[in-house]
Amino acid sequence: MIRSWWCEHAWLPTGLASGVRITVSAGRIESIESGSAEPRLDDVRLDGVTLPGLANAHSHAFHRALRGRTHGGGGTFWTWRQAMYAVAARLTPSLYLDLARAAYAEMALAGYTVVGEFHYVHHRPDGTAYEDPNAMGRALVQAAADAGIRLTLLDTCYLAGGLADAGHQKLAPEQVRFGDGDVEAWARRAR
Repeated sequence: MIRSWWCEHAWLPTGLASGVRITVSAGRIESIESGSAEPRLDDVRLDGVTLPGLANAHSHAFHRALRGRTHGGGGTFWTWRQAMYAVAARLTPSLYLDLARAAYAEMALAGYTVVGEFHYVHHRPDGTAYEDPNAMGRALVQAAADAGIRLTLLDTCYLAGGLADAGHQKLAPEQVRFGDGDVEAWARRAR
């Protein structure tokens, strides 16, 4: 199905343009024309200035729970990190769905149409898999669908807890839910 939208003013890569018609076929932009004085009868008219959808290329949806709570009393990266681990420890697939749905809905309302979600909270807090080993990732997929934003799930292979003089450190207790053990186990789960 071919559909077209007409807007009086739109931001294009070349700057602000007037009388812009955007034609879409099968969900893809086929053409963008400027200089059209009036909409056609079959055009959907968009009032106001029209902007392209924005892309959030780096999201950690569960960090929404940290908003405004990490720097009281002059916090540091390390105090933020401890607060982040505390939030991660409380996540369940249901709570993750709720947090991500809220974060993605806020993005959609702000004009974002796509999000790249760095997903590393894979398992239960003790590192054991859920019955569905991808329950946490499925919660993110569902949240994006519910909020009406496209999602690229960047499923993270989390293997080390840090770096020291002797090399990579093992995952700390608060990090074990992020890891699959090794690359092969991550690949099996991700598949």
